[in-house]
Amino acid sequence: MRMPEVPSEGNLLMQPIRYKIVKKLREEKRPMYVDEIATGIKEDRRLVSFHLTTLEEHEFAKSEFHVIDRPQSKGKAGRFYTLTPKVESVLRELREAMEI
Repeated sequence: MRMPEVPSEGNLLMQPIRYKIVKKLREEKRPMYVDEIATGIKEDRRLVSFHLTTLEEHEFAKSEFHVIDRPQSKGKAGRFYTLTPKVESVLRELREAMEI
C-alpha cells in the first residue's frame, strides 16, 4: 500500500511545536501574544517566537502590535498573532491526502 503524499506546506504545520501553536490559536479564536501562547502550550517563549516567525514567513499567521492589557505589562505593546485562512486550506488538503 502506498503512503499518501503530504502537501509540502502541510509539512510546515506538522512540526510538533508549530502544530501546538496553530491548535492553540484555533481554539482561542482571538489574537494572542507570544507569552500567552508559550504558557498555553507549555513551551519556551523563545522557541515559540521562532516558530511564530516561521508561520508568519509562510503566511500561516500574521501579527500586529497592540497594548498588552495586563497590569504587569505597564502599557507595553506586544506582537499579537492570528492565523490566516491559509491554515484552514492546508489543513483541508492534509485531511484529504490522509483519506484512504
